[in-house]
Amino acid sequence: MNYSHYNTIDFVKDDFFCRWVQNPDKHTNTFWQDFMRKHPEKRTVILEAKSLVKTLGTMQTTPIDEDASLERMWSGVELEMQTSEAPSYWRRFQWQLAASVLLLIGLGYWTNYYQREDRNYEIPQLANYNREVEFIENQNTSNQPMSIKMSDGSEIVLQKNTRIKYPKVFEKTKREVYLVGEAFFKVKRNPQKPFIIYTKKLITQVLGTSFTIKANPDIEEERVIVKTGKVSVLSQTELSNQNSKSSITNPNTVIVTPNQEVLYELSKAKLVKKIVETPEILTEASDSQTFIYQNASLASVFSDLEKAYGIKIIYDSKLYEDCTINGNLSDETMFDKLNSISKITGLSYQVFDAQIIISGQGCNY
Repeated sequence: MNYSHYNTIDFVKDDFFCRWVQNPDKHTNTFWQDFMRKHPEKRTVILEAKSLVKTLGTMQTTPIDEDASLERMWSGVELEMQTSEAPSYWRRFQWQLAASVLLLIGLGYWTNYYQREDRNYEIPQLANYNREVEFIENQNTSNQPMSIKMSDGSEIVLQKNTRIKYPKVFEKTKREVYLVGEAFFKVKRNPQKPFIIYTKKLITQVLGTSFTIKANPDIEEERVIVKTGKVSVLSQTELSNQNSKSSITNPNTVIVTPNQEVLYELSKAKLVKKIVETPEILTEASDSQTFIYQNASLASVFSDLEKAYGIKIIYDSKLYEDCTINGNLSDETMFDKLNSISKITGLSYQVFDAQIIISGQGCNY
């Protein structure tokens, strides 16, 4: 997130900033202290926003009539101004600022930010949908997964407390759904009608595949985990910078394939691609790989691993052309297989950008 261009109201409306003001922890303190050190020109703006967030945070969250709500909010701002330790040059403008904030935020901000049932659906793209389209909303309030069959044949499994909103009948050129929480998708393939899932921080587009999206509103990170097929993921902030909102084509789009996941880190405002914790053998490779070797070349072993798990392995084939493997790796996980190969050969590996990089001087036998 590029906070260097934020004004007072931008900070007040930012979840990460508000969490620091209301419930600071080591992570948020470190981030904002470092930000102010790097951007001293923003210190006054941050003090103003911090003061207003504290004021709004004292407001009663029980629904009441609008006139009473605004009166109470204004009284709270007056009290905060009287007791604020902000610099004198800020005091000269605080009445004008407070009035502007109340005008721009008012009950809308109060309701959206503090009433969780409504705030859960604060997904940016909801403001852009065709209002003539009839939508269906589902929420899983049980302790068991909830399955939904969509009009195109796609299947979605909602975890507890997950909410989803989608058209009763999809449009001719696209299939769009809006998600809050965690869900597993098994999308019916249709190249002419891409399937797009909007969450608060991410936009995920697929043609036909299966994957999991974790977008819980109480967790600042969101992730997409691919089981089969391929998906493209873009952050909402990237889309908002585009002139056209009809496509998520963007040079910063991340392509995710089986046994990979992409994680959106809010504090860094970027997507990070990783290998899943426990990669599974792909369905198409499950019957063809035995992983039992006798004087097998290292190149053939790495080729087997790439085909079985769909993970790219980068190594110097010339350097390791004389290395051979003996052993049975069939009952081991992918990373256990790599650890066994490392012990046998003396090589090492590291994971970078969802790829495995092999290093070392050669085989130690």
